[in-house]
Amino acid sequence: MSMPRIILKQKLCLLLFAAGIVMSLIFDLVGIGAVAPGLVFDSSVKFPLPDHIIVPAVYSAAAVIVGLATKRKGNSPIYGACLGQAQLLLPIILFFVLHEGNAFGILWRSLCGLPLTACISGAAYSVKQLVKNSAKTK
Repeated sequence: MSMPRIILKQKLCLLLFAAGIVMSLIFDLVGIGAVAPGLVFDSSVKFPLPDHIIVPAVYSAAAVIVGLATKRKGNSPIYGACLGQAQLLLPIILFFVLHEGNAFGILWRSLCGLPLTACISGAAYSVKQLVKNSAKTK
């Protein structure tokens, strides 16, 4: 069994990283504490669902889209990681800058980023390939 050759599009990786930053900022503007326990930007809007439910759900949905849109074997986890990289880094950086919250709160915010998006996008790509291969055999 050979490893797939990974050829990435650099502009797409940068675009996905920027999309992760925009998602984190939009969360904060809407009133969801995705980056830090306290909101970075003052927002009068308060979101009714708890942060620990909505942040992983939105990042999982975005990772599924990335996994389904990927065309080459082995690229989907890396593209998913590019999407979640900002969500991994921003909470850690702001924890040391703002000194807000506790380490556990920062840990779950960070885990909503890179590990979650890489795993889910890889799984979505695998399911897509299974469905495609089962359609070919019929």
